[in-house]
Amino acid sequence: MERVGPSRLGPVLVLPEADRAWWLLPPGTEELLDDLPQLTVRPAGWVLRCPPADRYVDGLGWLEKPDGSGRLTHPETLGAAFGPGRGLPSSTPDPIAAVVLPVREARP
Repeated sequence: MERVGPSRLGPVLVLPEADRAWWLLPPGTEELLDDLPQLTVRPAGWVLRCPPADRYVDGLGWLEKPDGSGRLTHPETLGAAFGPGRGLPSSTPDPIAAVVLPVREARP
């Protein structure tokens, strides 16, 4: 999270007990992260069960809460944070499994 930086970080949903995190990205940016094996990119429209922003539900909660502004994680910065030489140390027993989810554009 620190590697991405607060100005380029959008909502991040976490499930700590399973070492999982979901970053929300702008649509059409999936290909920017395809070459990072520690990230799983889900297609736009993939269903993600989300709790309210103010509490955890069934272990799911927001590490970085959605604020209603439409701000999403900057994909190039997220890729750089997980890219070569930037991942978690190999001594980490259970690195976080990251799932990146492009968000569909809102329709009026």
